[in-house]
Amino acid sequence: MERTTLDKNLLVDSFRNQISDFDLDSAINTVIKEKKSYLAVSFSIGRINLLAALEQVTTKSDFQFYWEKPSEDFSIAAAGELHRIVHEGESRFRDSSTDGKKLLAQVHHLKGLDHRNAEVHLFGGFSFFEDSSSRVWENFEAASFTLPKWMIIKEGKCTILVTLIPIEETDSTSSIKARFFDRLETLYPICNVDEYRLVEETETGKKIRIQPQSEFELIHWVETVNRAKKNIYEGTFEKVVLARQLVINQDNPASDTLLLHKLRKQYPDCYCFLIRQNERASFIGCSPERLASFEGSFILTEGLAGSTSRGKTASEDAILEKKLLNSTKDLHEHEIVLDAIEQQLSPYSKSISHPDQPGIKKLSNVQHLYTPITATIHNGVSRTEVLKDLHPTPAVGGYPRKEAVKFIQQHEDFDRGWYAAPIGWINTSGNSEFAVAIRSGLILQNEVRFFAGCGIVQDSDPYKEWEETNMKFIPMLTALEYAGS
Repeated sequence: MERTTLDKNLLVDSFRNQISDFDLDSAINTVIKEKKSYLAVSFSIGRINLLAALEQVTTKSDFQFYWEKPSEDFSIAAAGELHRIVHEGESRFRDSSTDGKKLLAQVHHLKGLDHRNAEVHLFGGFSFFEDSSSRVWENFEAASFTLPKWMIIKEGKCTILVTLIPIEETDSTSSIKARFFDRLETLYPICNVDEYRLVEETETGKKIRIQPQSEFELIHWVETVNRAKKNIYEGTFEKVVLARQLVINQDNPASDTLLLHKLRKQYPDCYCFLIRQNERASFIGCSPERLASFEGSFILTEGLAGSTSRGKTASEDAILEKKLLNSTKDLHEHEIVLDAIEQQLSPYSKSISHPDQPGIKKLSNVQHLYTPITATIHNGVSRTEVLKDLHPTPAVGGYPRKEAVKFIQQHEDFDRGWYAAPIGWINTSGNSEFAVAIRSGLILQNEVRFFAGCGIVQDSDPYKEWEETNMKFIPMLTALEYAGS
């Protein structure tokens, strides 16, 4: 291959240090011979801040994805859209899995390193209910997974770039190779901090208007909680999770990456996520709750239910923690969650384990009862099938699930959309991670909608539950620079 001015590009140099021209030519010939739809190339690059890299993308009308758990030094950034899988209805989990496998089978992957993160990923999620048709969620289908043009995965000291090139029937080796190097040239400013432009903060927080909470809204909430308690007393269900939305009007669109940057600094033990479907809609959040992580036959999930506030002093914090660990109401709510998860996993695993007593997960403004759960799933089990059975957990739906979800549909006064639903990623090796999209918000052109919920059991006080939802709005409001105003 002729040396070009692109060789001055450190990204191209990194590629050539790991993958030879012969290997690239061979991979392209394989793509053409086997009539694959995409060529993926992965290699390691220098350590960068992936959210900063995403901010450097100048095209805001295309798909973007961000995922991070700062405490584990793991993050993913992706952008561009080559293909999107969309489904709705009861079979959306199974259909998404089927189409995802077919799509990934059309990718030929040239790897410059042997690493578990050097894989092609699909990014997206599901709606809470099997159909999501309201206007505010029109950009987020009931199931949506995107194959991006590029993705960067960072874990510890290792940072991997995976870029995909679409293949046309008329393509030749030279045309595919030229597009690949054009892509690297485009990605160079994103992957090189020396090229970064400063992204200015907007004045979003100074120009927002929270729609006032009417007396009717509180009355409706109290009536709904009391109606739920009546159903619990009558044995219809043991627990139901009710949620509220907070609508905020803006003069200018909010910066989703700016809000997420503030969230990830405040909540390093949470899953920070951003899914931008297009220039009109982004879904962001900072969730404390893992739905499921899969690696090989191993699955990790958790029970997260029962909450109290953080103390203003260390002493108050310790007292509140002890009260939570001894709260009959919260322990009962937590036990319901654990029992349900075990029932949901039992068809897929004979090995399910968790500690006998819950611990505490502390966030900056709230602390939860927390129990990690591990299991080994049988060979041949579909990851999305397990997700389907885990969602919604009693922590966001209720128990028994069918009756609780029916109550939510009948009595909540807004469409949950992707709120409290599974969002995350899955790759070609079958490894994946999904969080429950709580502590989240939908960002539209001139409006932001935040969501918060709480578990209702027989001992619930509707006014205390109202205050709990107010407490759970704080992370998002703080990120929008409005908390305390």
